[in-house]
Amino acid sequence: MMKSMKKEKYNNSSLNMRKNIVGILGATGSVGKKAVKTLIEYTDYELLLGSRDKDKLEKMFDISDSIKEYVQVDINNKVQLEDFCSRCNIVMNCSGPSEIILDKVGLACIEQGVHYVDVSGGEKLYDLLKNKESIIKSKRLLFIIACGVYPGLTEIYPMYIIKKYFDLVNSLKLYFTTQGKLSFSSAYDYICGIRNKVGKGMKYINRGCITSLHNNIIQKYNLPEPAGSRYCYPIINVEFEKMCQNNNIDEAYFYNTFYNKEDIENAMLIIKDSKRLGKDILAKKMTGKFVGDINHNDFTMIYITCEGIKDNNKIEIEGKILYNGAGNDISGIIGANIIEIIMNIIQNKNECGVYYVADIISEDSFIKKMNNKGIMFYEAIKEFEEGEII
Repeated sequence: MMKSMKKEKYNNSSLNMRKNIVGILGATGSVGKKAVKTLIEYTDYELLLGSRDKDKLEKMFDISDSIKEYVQVDINNKVQLEDFCSRCNIVMNCSGPSEIILDKVGLACIEQGVHYVDVSGGEKLYDLLKNKESIIKSKRLLFIIACGVYPGLTEIYPMYIIKKYFDLVNSLKLYFTTQGKLSFSSAYDYICGIRNKVGKGMKYINRGCITSLHNNIIQKYNLPEPAGSRYCYPIINVEFEKMCQNNNIDEAYFYNTFYNKEDIENAMLIIKDSKRLGKDILAKKMTGKFVGDINHNDFTMIYITCEGIKDNNKIEIEGKILYNGAGNDISGIIGANIIEIIMNIIQNKNECGVYYVADIISEDSFIKKMNNKGIMFYEAIKEFEEGEII
């Protein structure tokens, strides 16, 4: 991250809110820690940091102009959680596993009348919060979930490519690759995702509908560096499906990629092991294990190829986002960017309700914010017929 970069200033007095304090729960985790550091470096927001381990907070962060206080918060302790939320105008939840926490933080934010951002979450959390949307809207609150790298950036980046380059998209292929050590929360949510059949495997989007592939063979593709040769497992989750529908994409593939074919086969064994050992025990066994090529440094990459029409000409675009760090770190950066954007949404648009992140933010302004925070972007016109893209 570029230490010389000046903070992006905002006008405290212009925010039509009772306070200007961002509360971050799970601040000592890998996601939360990166979110805190990003907010300190690029904004002037006042931060209230929450964690089950207050001593760990004190060792990890120094009290500063940005960090006002450390607070011990057990998310399962309703009194502690609501007291924390009551002292903020926006709460960002970076704690996990999301499968265990579900809507506990969201409900506390509703009770205390504060806005809510969740770095993770998914279809289950979305449905739970949607059931409370009438209350959320009556309190003029904005709740945004799935604000990490996957889901989150995996939906925002295709939108950015589509709106920047195309009038009509015929085909989209997205490849997601990350490697690094698994955290307990990541392992637990991964296990639950497989057990609960979150996402539809061996499927793709065809004319707006989820469709089975003709065969169940897992293909191997050569992706741009640093990913290289990867086994690509096609899967469609609800966030990606909704993004495709909103952008009228005729055909779309989402590939979760693996360095070893054994990683995919092992995933299929998780259901059996989790029933035998229990999800908690199995997640602890998986914690700290390295996913990917152990001879390569951590990285996270999204690679896209997209075909369609611009100004009546057929074109093909390839795009790549590369972050030289694990998925949890870039999720923290993304969450911090969402906090910046939500401030402007609340101030200027006065939106309220429950949203997936890709349904509410400006993808263009989001990518611009990401561009100066250590994330590399690459886009190229692979081929086109007569005419240029302006």
